[in-house]
Amino acid sequence: MGATAKGPILIVEDDASIRELLRDALEQEGLDVVTASDGEQAIVCAGRQRPAAIVLDMGLPLLDGASVADRIRDQYGDLVPFIVVTASRRIEEAASRIRAARYLTKPFDITDLVAAVRDAVEPPPDTAREHAPSPVV
Repeated sequence: MGATAKGPILIVEDDASIRELLRDALEQEGLDVVTASDGEQAIVCAGRQRPAAIVLDMGLPLLDGASVADRIRDQYGDLVPFIVVTASRRIEEAASRIRAARYLTKPFDITDLVAAVRDAVEPPPDTAREHAPSPVV
């Protein structure tokens, strides 16, 4: 898929079972994945290598999701897309605040998460090139 060339997918989720499920699903898609169980670990992981995208739970211990997003944006600007996953009823507000590429409310379908990550890390198809006539020689 090419996300490994831009960096790993960083999953930031405090629930170990959800974190492992997400990691397994994305690794089955051929993606390089790193995980963090709290906000401070997320900052350390993102500092080691710029992630291609971050799957971010907003309700984290030690440092909440909004603070994690702010600190990573301080380092990388808008180069790293965020996919918010949370059980909060205020997910739209949270996703808007951190300028998330996508958001999913828990519980969510794993195929929706995989699609959101794909959309975040794969460039849109170059339709102009696909439909351009071949040069005449």
